[in-house]
Amino acid sequence: MNTPTLMVRERSRQNCRIQRSRQQGWNIDRLLQSVRRLATVVISGLFLIQPAHGETLRAAGGGNIVALLHPFSSLPQGVINPHAMIHDMLFYVSIDGTLEQGLALRAEPTSDTTWRINLRPNVRYSNGRPFTAAAVVKTIEYLKSEAAGRYVISAETRSIKSVRAVDDLTLEIETFVPDVLLPRRFGTILMPEPWLYEELGPDAFSQAPIGTGSYVVEDWRLESQRPYLVANPDSWRAPVEFDVVDIRIVKDAPSQVQALMSGLIDVGYNFGVVEIDALKAQDFRIVTKPGGQVISLALANRDPESPFADQRVRQALNYAVDKQAIADIIMMGTTEPAGQPGLPGMTGYNPDIRPYPYDPERARVLLAEAGYESGLEFRAEVLITGVLEAPTMYQKVAQDLAAVGVAMELNPLQGQEWIRKYFTGDWGKADAISATWNAASYWDVIRAIEIFSCKKTGAFFCAPDLMPTIDATHGMFDADERSRTLQDLSQSMHDLAPSLFLVRIVDVIAASNRLGELPFRHKQLAVDKLRLAR
Repeated sequence: MNTPTLMVRERSRQNCRIQRSRQQGWNIDRLLQSVRRLATVVISGLFLIQPAHGETLRAAGGGNIVALLHPFSSLPQGVINPHAMIHDMLFYVSIDGTLEQGLALRAEPTSDTTWRINLRPNVRYSNGRPFTAAAVVKTIEYLKSEAAGRYVISAETRSIKSVRAVDDLTLEIETFVPDVLLPRRFGTILMPEPWLYEELGPDAFSQAPIGTGSYVVEDWRLESQRPYLVANPDSWRAPVEFDVVDIRIVKDAPSQVQALMSGLIDVGYNFGVVEIDALKAQDFRIVTKPGGQVISLALANRDPESPFADQRVRQALNYAVDKQAIADIIMMGTTEPAGQPGLPGMTGYNPDIRPYPYDPERARVLLAEAGYESGLEFRAEVLITGVLEAPTMYQKVAQDLAAVGVAMELNPLQGQEWIRKYFTGDWGKADAISATWNAASYWDVIRAIEIFSCKKTGAFFCAPDLMPTIDATHGMFDADERSRTLQDLSQSMHDLAPSLFLVRIVDVIAASNRLGELPFRHKQLAVDKLRLAR
């Protein structure tokens, strides 16, 4: 290993030791000794080689770091995600549906409502505290508390009745009802250092988080939105090459393209498809990966006076829109039309279901049968951030619907207003709202199906006859039986058409040739495994 890399890793070790001292009550003399040792290493290194840096990954991320500081405030999303570098989860779900080891090595049901989970040995938090079953117990008990109820991730523990440490590396979990998805739920829960979290409180802990992951935060740099992470050399998954990760939060695709072309970043994601050809022309490597979601317009059936209470109307809208044109032209062939909750590779994906074909005449017939021969009008409120091409898609949808006599008034929403309406079910004057069939976290279609069911808080679509089957899938431990049942539910959702299905969402990632092959852990870039091109 070269001298600059050794120096950066020594700096990282000193950062971790200083963090440990704050937790363990070391006195000021010990801190000064650490600083003096670090200074000695740096000064000595300056005589050996310049500049004193290990390898730095310059990456572009999305979102707002201030809003995403808390480890339980949202699902770990995005290809470049600081939380996925700082913290670990018990398990990870690969995009072929495989449950992969994380902080846990295995999970086995010992009865319909009990699980035994074996943890990875010799894992420590970056402040030196051992990661044990007691840490998991403390985290889960917190997430089940009233204090954590405001955080999105707390919902992932709703089926857990009790959790106890059998020994340092063994957990026993009891659920209220059978829950075959429990290990996958743990694939959404980060495991920060729970004793320090309790001592400091959520806000202070989020400013200086402690995890078991490959990196520690040296500076969030909140004013400039430039998180700066350094290697945690004592991590069980210490980085193989990159000792520093310098992240720029880039607000739009053109700025990200400019940053990539000017050499300010090595890798980014959330590029628009229109940028792909330009990036390829400059010899950047493009990777497209399934996003685990289907973009759609949710059609509410809760109001019996709404035209969308009639299944024929909902199906008519699906026949009226040319989804293949959206995939081929607007999305430039990077994706495919959708007609069911999941994607290939997901548990419950039904390969026999075909998307609704473009058939305007069939749409007119169904509208006439439902009593709307003269057409109808409705208001759709759509999120205009996220999928860059979404506004163009919705314009195309409006154009195709107009051709069969359906007038769609488009009302764009910003993020917070859309979130409020989506989660409360209070749509106001809207008849439809943009929504995704999102099964990405579990890579299992039941998550998406439940969103479009009576089970969702503030449900906008409800088919009571399906609920016994939906609930029963959580207790099906026979994989083949469960897969068949979920495929049948996918067929039902296709036929009921609770949404105007559009296309599968894809993640577009671009990287410079400075980087080698891009490894992934679920949807995140596995920076700890990333290497330079050889």
